[in-house]
Amino acid sequence: MLFTLLLLLFVAFYIFLKKQYSYWERNGIPSIKPTIPFGNLQSLVKKKRSFGHAIYDLYTSTNEPFIGIYLFFRPALLVRDAVLIKDVLLNDFQNFHDRGVYCEPKTDPMSATLFALPGRRWKNLRAKLTPAFTSAKLKGMFSTISNIASEFVKVCEPIAENREEIEIHQIAGRYVADCIATIAFGLDNVSTLNDPNHEFLLNGKEISQTSGFVERVRRSATFLCPNLLKFVGMKELPTFLQDFFLNIVKQTIKTREATGEIRQDIMQYLIQLRNNCPLENEDWKFDSLDGKAMSFEQIAGQVFIFYIAGNETSTSAIAYTLYELSQDIDLVRRVQEDIEETLEKHNGQLTYEAISDMQFVDLCVKETLRKYPFPMLNRECTKEYQIPGTQTVIKKGTPIVVSVLGIHRDERYFPEPDRYDPDRFASEKHHFNEDMYMPFGLGPRSCIAYRMGLLVSKVAVVMILRHYNIEMVKREELEFDFKGVGLMPKPGQCKIKLVKKVVVEFDLPQK
Repeated sequence: MLFTLLLLLFVAFYIFLKKQYSYWERNGIPSIKPTIPFGNLQSLVKKKRSFGHAIYDLYTSTNEPFIGIYLFFRPALLVRDAVLIKDVLLNDFQNFHDRGVYCEPKTDPMSATLFALPGRRWKNLRAKLTPAFTSAKLKGMFSTISNIASEFVKVCEPIAENREEIEIHQIAGRYVADCIATIAFGLDNVSTLNDPNHEFLLNGKEISQTSGFVERVRRSATFLCPNLLKFVGMKELPTFLQDFFLNIVKQTIKTREATGEIRQDIMQYLIQLRNNCPLENEDWKFDSLDGKAMSFEQIAGQVFIFYIAGNETSTSAIAYTLYELSQDIDLVRRVQEDIEETLEKHNGQLTYEAISDMQFVDLCVKETLRKYPFPMLNRECTKEYQIPGTQTVIKKGTPIVVSVLGIHRDERYFPEPDRYDPDRFASEKHHFNEDMYMPFGLGPRSCIAYRMGLLVSKVAVVMILRHYNIEMVKREELEFDFKGVGLMPKPGQCKIKLVKKVVVEFDLPQK
């Protein structure tokens, strides 16, 4: 009987797979042949490619404007055509307004983040959070960011004096973690720059670099099969991580409410929303259990997603900018001239306005985010959609995938895509498809905190190049690890040398 039962289960599973893997054929849409039972993600399972790079490989394997793929058992549509991408992300947003990822506000309130929330709840939360990232708010955070960047410079000093090679991605990640700990979580006692084993940093790495089977399933299911987490009652984060970040938020809020302390940071803004947002607005209300507009868990979810998203993009922007500059001494000279000339105009003060005026620094960071973007975007079809100019209909519930890495390195949209060329963004040139430059997404669901991420990145680049010359360790294209979704360099890859400069110190704004 046991043998018969196992045989029946095997046959049922085989029939299920045959049906799933014929989905695109049955719907008359070209597709990339899957490998049972991995779909089109075999390289991910074998730890040869990260999720983002696996999608990039699929992008480069075809010339079709859109093509069916299989994310394990789940059929998805990979969109490659510029016009269709713009329609999905912007023009016909009403048909693709959700990401289709795991989100359970009632049973797992920390999952109810701006990234994951669907429909009207996302729209209303976005409207409430947008004022936290205005120029005025960022200007208020600037002194905090610049002081952390000063510590970044100090930590690099003994390395430069000893003429040692430095893995710039690692130390840049610690600088970004300190920025997020301070301006998002409201902490003032975190310095991962001086303590690389600090629990705030290690717990952040645990999210993207965990290697345990259960955690890999949890992380993958969040994007690829959210119903699996709901079915088995598993939350988005393991309990110890939820408790860690939740305790930080609770302690910060209780301390500020008890002392009356007010700061210019994201946490302060969330506290104001928690205490002052009217509860009668059902579109905004979060079903909080403590009589507030937002619970501790819901606030913890927002700052946590800022940590995960901001850490990866800002760290890469800093590290890869410095790495690419180290490959071209002429670019280094132009950046340093831009810094010095701009500071002269601002009376030697490094201010928010001075950073905004550094035009060549801006071009370099833009080109870095072009060549090394967060590699993919995802949406879900929320209403049946006929692709313009075709008879093809995308059914409701279909995941949509855009390979940003593929687009940014496609010569149709960006000539000589493998060449690092900041001048491609100079206003008088623009020999590329501007609509397809989307390091922070495109349309209403683009990254809300992109200007904060750019500010954190630019301040670090400016401070390092103000105090140090940089030298190349070796000339080569970077290779990337299989861990996570983004572009994580393999160990020992992203190395540069720093050489201390003699500089006349400029003034930093006071807290």
